[in-house]
Amino acid sequence: MGRTIRSASQTWYEEEKALARFARALRREDQRCLSELLDLSRLHIAEASYAANLYPMDIFLISMLIETYKKLVRSEAKVSELCARLGIEAPQERELPISTDIQSLIASLGDAED
Repeated sequence: MGRTIRSASQTWYEEEKALARFARALRREDQRCLSELLDLSRLHIAEASYAANLYPMDIFLISMLIETYKKLVRSEAKVSELCARLGIEAPQERELPISTDIQSLIASLGDAED
């Protein structure tokens, strides 16, 4: 008989179970933060099935980072909007160092497969 590959949802569930002891050892506030991060990571379960070459925890963490960064960007936009309404100068955004654009990397991978 052949082996079956666990679905992305099953893998997520196993990773969450593996984190249970760690989560219980955290302070209550940190437990709430971890719980929210886990909730955010679940938003990308469908996409995780396309990254079978990565370790499940890597996808877990990348998903958390994506959602956390989106929250940060929305918060920065709100701060800028509030500053504009109040007529004060918004904090300067820190420029990110120039690096390879991830979308061009993805496009080059697609071109290589064709």
